[in-house]
Amino acid sequence: MNRIAVAAVVVGMGIALAGCGGSRKQIGSQRIVEKSPSAMPEWVQQTAYEKKDMLYYVGGVKNVVDYSLGLREAKAEGLNNLVESVKLRARTQLTQMTRGSNQTKEDLGKFIEDGVALTSTNLDVSGVLPREQYTEKIEETTGTGVKYLYNCYTLLGISTKDYAEARRKAIEGLGEQAKKENNLKAETDAKDLLKKLEAGE
Repeated sequence: MNRIAVAAVVVGMGIALAGCGGSRKQIGSQRIVEKSPSAMPEWVQQTAYEKKDMLYYVGGVKNVVDYSLGLREAKAEGLNNLVESVKLRARTQLTQMTRGSNQTKEDLGKFIEDGVALTSTNLDVSGVLPREQYTEKIEETTGTGVKYLYNCYTLLGISTKDYAEARRKAIEGLGEQAKKENNLKAETDAKDLLKKLEAGE
């Protein structure tokens, strides 16, 4: 076999090998093989939002091996987002409602933080159930074949009425706490806040 023929064979083998290598999937590459429901809902891209008389919170986890565990972890993250969002909401509202208070800045700060803590405590998160779920089954290429993983998302919701009730109970608790401590200013503030709530402020 002459040199030209040998070169042609070598080049041909190189092209063939390159072609085979190109068709292989890269280790670690992923593709979605199944969705439920078939289209990703808009809420998956959010963390929290309000709609009509409901407050919604989203939890999600990616690349989990166990489907059921993934759903539980997604719900746990959603509940965490719910509690943190409720704290932020309560802090903002209590700060606005206590403007003009006679308490010192330090006492007022403690009063508000206690109210925030009581609001989240009074919110019955144990009864919050998933409103919707979205999952993806992922096929990942490994060195020996493929493995399957899951992306899980859960939408949780509570009514604004339930939130308002938790906040009302928190303010009542602030009043009772202030009375026990003989803190007249804090007790007065708690009573004023309850009046504002009753007036729909």
